[in-house]
Amino acid sequence: MEKIRVGIIGCGGIFRGLHAPYYQESSRRADIVAVADINAAAANEQADRFGADAYTDYRALLDRSDIDAVDVCVHPRPHLEITRAAADAGKHILMEKPMCCNVAEGDAMVAAAENAGVLLMVAYMMRFDPGHIKLKSLLDDGTLGTLQMAYSNQVGYFSPERHPWLFVKAESGGMLVEQAIHHLDIWLWLYGPASTVYGFTSHVPLGGTYPSADEAVENNAVLTVHFKNGGVGMMMKSWAAEVGHSGNGLVTSNGSATLTRHGLRWKTHDMASAEEFTEPVPDDDTYRNVPEAQRQQRYWGMAAKGASIDHWLQCIAGEAEPTTHGRIGRDGIELAEATYRSSQIGAPISLPL
Repeated sequence: MEKIRVGIIGCGGIFRGLHAPYYQESSRRADIVAVADINAAAANEQADRFGADAYTDYRALLDRSDIDAVDVCVHPRPHLEITRAAADAGKHILMEKPMCCNVAEGDAMVAAAENAGVLLMVAYMMRFDPGHIKLKSLLDDGTLGTLQMAYSNQVGYFSPERHPWLFVKAESGGMLVEQAIHHLDIWLWLYGPASTVYGFTSHVPLGGTYPSADEAVENNAVLTVHFKNGGVGMMMKSWAAEVGHSGNGLVTSNGSATLTRHGLRWKTHDMASAEEFTEPVPDDDTYRNVPEAQRQQRYWGMAAKGASIDHWLQCIAGEAEPTTHGRIGRDGIELAEATYRSSQIGAPISLPL
């Protein structure tokens, strides 16, 4: 197959750790032609890795006529600006999560892509994780019945020392936008659109490298979501908990299920015992571009991200219909923004906004 020619915008950890392995696979659908990063050393390092050209200004990359599409791996603040510039240049766009910082930006990004006739998609990897795929199949075929209650518990401590911009509201959009967006998107994918959300957020000033309270994001959040198709979900997330706890699952009319590491454990009322599904790391040639110990530990993270990139490229080639397009990316942001509004007024918010 003829390779799609891709430019990379942003050469930080998310690109190096999760996007780059896909572009080193022999089965990849794209070749990296150029990379851009404001850090010249990072740009040159990745350019050498892929035999590409390096830029410190992404606009110079967009000026090239031999680039079909761009894979954007920078933090969310410039996503709208980059989307508009890439759309104007006629490039298809894959945007690393979160798609944007708020709904207004999401609407503007969708409009820019649609008006230019280019494809805007979000690199949501959890939809391609084996455990979530298995859960989706058990919901779709009726095995689990209808949703009664979903839960997501993401409580822990996260320091801003490595990524200080994450903790600045104007840069990341907030904790729910930047990190919980993965689970918000999964909920909308698994359980359908939300009808209302009732949320509470707070900020605990922890000092040290934390930004001042007037700039900082929330570091605690609780939200209750009612779904139009029935059922309720509760999510708890914290970056301020010294003692952490986590877990994701659901109770349904026919039983219950809990997500495990890249797998699923479930039991229906008519089963004698619970079943467990775990996808083993395949003993094949995929993702052998990392050391074996890393491959065993990180395989499904790399494979899920790689599948999200591959899906984008399939859609560009006209071989698939987008399941993570810009409007879907915008819907998750809407659920986060509705939570913020609910917390401000102390009352449920109806969706859509």
